[in-house]
Amino acid sequence: MVKQMLLGDVVRFGNGKAIKPGGQGLYPVYGSNGIIGGSDDFLHENGIVIGRVGAYCGSVDYCSTKFWASDNTLVAYPASEQIETRFLFYLLTDAKLSRYAGGAAQPLVTQTVLKQVKVRVPPLPIQQRIAGILSAYDELIENSQRRIKLLEAMARALYREWFVHFRFPGHENHPRIPSPLGEIPQGWEVKKLKDVCRLTMGQSPKSEFYNEAGDGVAFHQGVTDFGDRFPSDRLFCTADGRIAEAGDILFSVRAPVGRMNIANKKILLGRGLSAIRHNQGCQAFLWEQLKNRFTEVDMMGNGSIFASVTKDDMQGIELLCPSPPLIEVVTKHFDPVHSEIAALGQQIQTLRSTRDLLLPRLLSGQIDVKTIPYA
Repeated sequence: MVKQMLLGDVVRFGNGKAIKPGGQGLYPVYGSNGIIGGSDDFLHENGIVIGRVGAYCGSVDYCSTKFWASDNTLVAYPASEQIETRFLFYLLTDAKLSRYAGGAAQPLVTQTVLKQVKVRVPPLPIQQRIAGILSAYDELIENSQRRIKLLEAMARALYREWFVHFRFPGHENHPRIPSPLGEIPQGWEVKKLKDVCRLTMGQSPKSEFYNEAGDGVAFHQGVTDFGDRFPSDRLFCTADGRIAEAGDILFSVRAPVGRMNIANKKILLGRGLSAIRHNQGCQAFLWEQLKNRFTEVDMMGNGSIFASVTKDDMQGIELLCPSPPLIEVVTKHFDPVHSEIAALGQQIQTLRSTRDLLLPRLLSGQIDVKTIPYA
């Protein structure tokens, strides 16, 4: 029988602890927006991380291993053996904890408030069944994400071998010559982005035309809804504006400058974004080139830090231009890899949508868990 309970009777809360982010230790360090580094120490194991403060206040992550939780998080554990840990993760996800945030300067959730949230808790066997069903989707998503990372590593290694270390086929026949980007193989050039690409700078329509109901064209103001490679659509706009087409590289022109995604459909560009398309359609090569160039956000070619960049700044970015035959050859390597990554990205999106549709229905009892098979 499903019981209505207070979260304080279901969850045992703990606090994260400050640690310098960006480390490379064995154990993951969780902030409010996921993993932010590594540590050689750990505070917790097999727990749930809740964003406590800031833009990702109320976010929920699960870590089945040992981990460190930063001071902008809370950590949640089952309060008794009658609560299954993985089920608790899905219960907290469905509770949309950001709704309970307070704070004048920035959003903040507290243990005191969260403990008073009412939740519905089924018996342990049903919890385990629900967790098993939803976990099956998460495991498929994680497998696809691992495949994407391997493919990205392959493409990145090939780019660096040919266009950073200059060990491309036939490189022995190309002596080095000076250029604005240092010594490059003879026959290659350095050109400005405006001479190689079409650049579209975003411009935001009035907010009265925005909606979350799906009316109009997907609208992206900046990097808020960026993913690892493709953005997710949250806002839409019914007004006309500047457009990025599917396949365009989305480049952030406001802090964090230089963060990139790829448009997977036609979208409307806000003032925080630009869209870049290679004049010869070599998008996969251009993506690898820009990703290799902009390894740190907010830093342009001269190493200076920028909070925003202008159209002139963007058009003046210097790009290495190998010989057209070599670009053609490497594109034949890059295109299939990028196509597979895109297909895996679409698969992940479908799996997430299905999981997110099932989540509230399973927790509410609207769908009988016995009707859904899982391994």
